[in-house]
Amino acid sequence: MFTDIDGTLTNIITGRYEISKGLIRQLKNHIIPVVFCSAKTLAEQEKIRQDMGLREPFIIENGAAIIIPEYYFARSTLLLAKNYKKFGNYIIIELGKPAYLIRRKLNVIRRKYKIEFKGVADMSLNELSSITGLRPSDARRMADRKYGETILLIKKNEVPTFARRARWIGLKVIHGGQFLDVTAGNDKGKAVKRLVRLFRKEDGDKVISYGIGDSPNDTPMLHNVDVPMLVQTPEKSWSAMKIKRIINLDGIGPQGWKNALDTILKTR
Repeated sequence: MFTDIDGTLTNIITGRYEISKGLIRQLKNHIIPVVFCSAKTLAEQEKIRQDMGLREPFIIENGAAIIIPEYYFARSTLLLAKNYKKFGNYIIIELGKPAYLIRRKLNVIRRKYKIEFKGVADMSLNELSSITGLRPSDARRMADRKYGETILLIKKNEVPTFARRARWIGLKVIHGGQFLDVTAGNDKGKAVKRLVRLFRKEDGDKVISYGIGDSPNDTPMLHNVDVPMLVQTPEKSWSAMKIKRIINLDGIGPQGWKNALDTILKTR
């Protein structure tokens, strides 16, 4: 099961996930892998995964890289991944470009088009903590971006122009739940598609993939799973997505995630 984190697994305002933590234990009992697929960094996701006792692969920074714990898949399965590298106890399949290249292009937009904005790299940890409401330790994990940049401050009326200029120089702007993420063209869908292939190589073609999201940046992920599901936003509505067979679940964030689990268990 692929799941977004902010606003889906966790409360979009507080970041809390006590309800989801208990639900994940149920999924473990049913031997259903839980795969995070989020804009969050490796460091951010590691903290949550450790707290929840997860050992599955996960997807970071909007599909920029697939992180696979060493020995999770057989060596013959990893051959399907082709290009990958080892980092610590992880196997990493990189789909995005290095953050420094993206930030270099963002500086071109800033200078050439006089658009004022501030990303994670432009702020101190104290500024980042103040804007996001995160503790300094969590702000440090957010700032540890390897494959993109998150824009936290930009005038709303300049966002369309910013996105257009970014597209012209080979960047992609992804509208998340709260901020803008800028990548070199990767998205969650490409990473999900690659990882589903590995699961099917390992466990057979009968593998059924589920996906749970809440916002437009989850659209590529939900397009590439067998059973796409959407929880409600804080406005108690669902993000508009043109996806066949999508299941709109009642419940905001973790409460909607609970209803997703009920839906999954009914189909098994």
